[in-house]
Amino acid sequence: MAKTRLCYISPLSIHSYRWIEAFLQKDYDVSLITDRRTFIAPKPLLMPTYVLPTLNRTNSPYRLIPNLLETMKILKKINPDLVNLHFQYHYTPAIILARFPFVLTSWGIEVLVLPHTAFPIRSLATLTAQKALKLTVDAKCLQDIWVTMGIPKNKIQVIPFGVDTSIFNPHVNGEAIRKKLQIEKDDIVIISTRFLFNSHYNIDCLIKAIPLILKKHDNVTVIIKGAGPLENYLKRLAQKLNVSKSVRFVGLVPQEEVAQYLSAADIYVSTCFVDSTSVSLLEAMACGLAPVVTNIPGNREWIEEGTNGFLFPPRDSDTLAEKLIQLVEDKHVRENFSRKGFQIIKERAEWQDCVSKMEAVYESVL
Repeated sequence: MAKTRLCYISPLSIHSYRWIEAFLQKDYDVSLITDRRTFIAPKPLLMPTYVLPTLNRTNSPYRLIPNLLETMKILKKINPDLVNLHFQYHYTPAIILARFPFVLTSWGIEVLVLPHTAFPIRSLATLTAQKALKLTVDAKCLQDIWVTMGIPKNKIQVIPFGVDTSIFNPHVNGEAIRKKLQIEKDDIVIISTRFLFNSHYNIDCLIKAIPLILKKHDNVTVIIKGAGPLENYLKRLAQKLNVSKSVRFVGLVPQEEVAQYLSAADIYVSTCFVDSTSVSLLEAMACGLAPVVTNIPGNREWIEEGTNGFLFPPRDSDTLAEKLIQLVEDKHVRENFSRKGFQIIKERAEWQDCVSKMEAVYESVL
């Protein structure tokens, strides 16, 4: 039997990388058309990859049409059975004109902001969703947005970017990381794993909460995993608040080491106030951390206040500090959140189950 030819049109991000790798492992004939490279796991992908010039606000007026024409040319060359477009709606005309069936995968802020974007962008996104045979999103709140934009609910499949629990689980040993970061044995460790860019990640909210925590408990260490243009600002803020000794900025961490860093901690924090399903949150839950995250729709799909984690109002450092102090003081609550969180991941976000759901979407339209 001939292999299914599957072409992704997507930025080369950690999210698209995981889907591509999964279907390469399933022995699909996979190719990629991309115009942008973001954070990517270091292992190379052995498949045909077609790199287009990157589009930006400056060059789009004269670069978009050549990119569309080149995309059509590539699609006709590889002749895929199915195209999976990852949210780059501007490539929709090329897929339609080349007459290939496609599935649209959209996630995160790209969908959350759609109802408030300029009419031309919103119209193109709606056209893309209408022409796609199926839509996949990583959160129900995104499904709800597409429905308000006129897309039938039964056309949209919710499939999170799940977690491989053979890698992320409560049994991973984080002691080597604690030793490396010179964290005392009895310290309670809080970790944030979001990137240090874009104001919506709001990492400074966590930094501002630290003095309030240390005022009551000086045996707390905070790990800030991530890099970005706000790193120096956040370090200066920590110095200004006189908490630098209790904060470890560790920068970017290789993907294969993330589970160890999570397992070196007791509590996970996300201060992001614009998000859908956060892979960082799911990874932390899988590793048995007690979560304290912003009270936004994407997080509420995974965290029930007081049952398997705590929610706090976005940008509210005082309430964040109160929730963290409560967890620092109550090991029983931490352990309860840990146990329930891992169970939720096994039931709803096991990576191989998510891959099977995506494969079922592909098979339903082939």
